[in-house]
Amino acid sequence: METNRKELLTDDHLNSLLNQAVFKKYPLLILGNLTQNTYYMLTSENFTSTKCSVAGTFDELIESGCSTIHDMDKDLFKKTFSRENLLKEHEKGADKVEIRVIQEGDDGQLRRVEITDFFVEDKESDDVLVVSFNRNM
Repeated sequence: METNRKELLTDDHLNSLLNQAVFKKYPLLILGNLTQNTYYMLTSENFTSTKCSVAGTFDELIESGCSTIHDMDKDLFKKTFSRENLLKEHEKGADKVEIRVIQEGDDGQLRRVEITDFFVEDKESDDVLVVSFNRNM
């Protein structure tokens, strides 16, 4: 019996394929609601720093993330990704905020990481939302 290819392209199937592709390049994704001060983290097995809780307040996420950033980049990281700064950037019309910093992995190794926060919109809410893509360089 021949399988109809259109039947294989369900929303769940497409989401699974897209997740696989995205996680190959960006093993850590964070969905943040800046208005509500919340976040949820999605990570694949091969991201090198996983000290943050899977969910919590966005402010705590930045503090926890800052503890893994090399001293020379801590101020840049904290200033760039503070909720206050991200809300200002959104208000100015930015579509993303991104930096490259040095981060200490769970294994004690220092690595350059790229962090890009994209502002996204939810038709159901006026909240300011970000999706953060994180990868080792």
